[in-house]
Amino acid sequence: CHSDLEAQRCLPYANKTIKNSHETTILRGSQPGTILVPEKKVEVVEEKDTSSGSLGLYIFFYLIVTVSFAMITVPYNALIADKSHYSQRGFNSGVMGCMILLGNVSGAAVGIGLSEMGVLGAYGTAIAVVMVSVCVTVFTTTEKPGKQNLEPIGCVQIFCGFWEPFKEHDFRWVFFTRFLMQQGVSTVTGFLEYWLSDMIELPDCWNAGRGVAIMLLPMLFAAAISSIIFGILSDRFNRRKPIVIVAAFIMCICISTLTYIKGPSAYYIAVVVAFFFGIGFGSFQSVDFALVMDILPEEKDKAKDIAVWHLALILPNALATPVGGLILDYFESVNCRIGLGYIILFVVTTVYFLLSGIFVTRIRQAK
Repeated sequence: CHSDLEAQRCLPYANKTIKNSHETTILRGSQPGTILVPEKKVEVVEEKDTSSGSLGLYIFFYLIVTVSFAMITVPYNALIADKSHYSQRGFNSGVMGCMILLGNVSGAAVGIGLSEMGVLGAYGTAIAVVMVSVCVTVFTTTEKPGKQNLEPIGCVQIFCGFWEPFKEHDFRWVFFTRFLMQQGVSTVTGFLEYWLSDMIELPDCWNAGRGVAIMLLPMLFAAAISSIIFGILSDRFNRRKPIVIVAAFIMCICISTLTYIKGPSAYYIAVVVAFFFGIGFGSFQSVDFALVMDILPEEKDKAKDIAVWHLALILPNALATPVGGLILDYFESVNCRIGLGYIILFVVTTVYFLLSGIFVTRIRQAK
């Protein structure tokens, strides 16, 4: 169950690898004059490629899913903004964050039972939930009539409309605050499975996928509960900035802790750290949407600005993995024995959270 983690993570970065059909030798040691030590003979088995499908089609349909997700969430967020009273923005933001996190919890639960459900069962469940949720929103919610006699919109108007919100001081800082926070979260979640596989001894012969799913459950439950609690508190005391700063501080401490944990109990410590990380993340979620609602003028059309603000969620999902992958691969090649790649990756993630807590102080309209 417990393989040599150091050898496992260092194998791709070995300086020399000599292979033949009978034995494999790998480079051992890091001092000058290192010699090649023969390992036990390894039976070389040529595996048949049993995979099927097309990577190109997967990329194409994944793009469609991402675009469809944006098409749903942007007008949905604008609808929430239209329906939210000023005195309940924090509460509404917290409830929305809680529902998103509970959705993530259910997704983690599906991940635990993926082998029993199968791919079709898991995706069929997701499709059914989305269809029911959209129908409930569309057929049970009323909204103001749309504008009449709209002028045609060209590419120039779309481009100018995209950059227009960034002319506003507070919008820029709200955008950067959310972008950096999501960049940190996306980096953690994107590399958590690799970190568990390379650095942590998992209990009961679990694979990394199962370890991630179980680790996410306490984190997401804590985030969902804290999202509502801190949303209510932000309305009661009319304060948003202190909550973001506290959330950033908690998440910095949690990620820094993951850098140092080792040994047989490391996974259980990581689960506890994930719980506190969830409290910090939920705290930020509770005022995330309230911040953007606070800075948008009441008389202004909100959907366009919210669409631009939503990019602060979409872009980290696209950027965190390649940026983190480059950092991980480079520093692991420098010193894989101590897991330097993961240490530097977590340090960079901590900087994301730290800057997010600093940038929120630049917002003028929010308290």
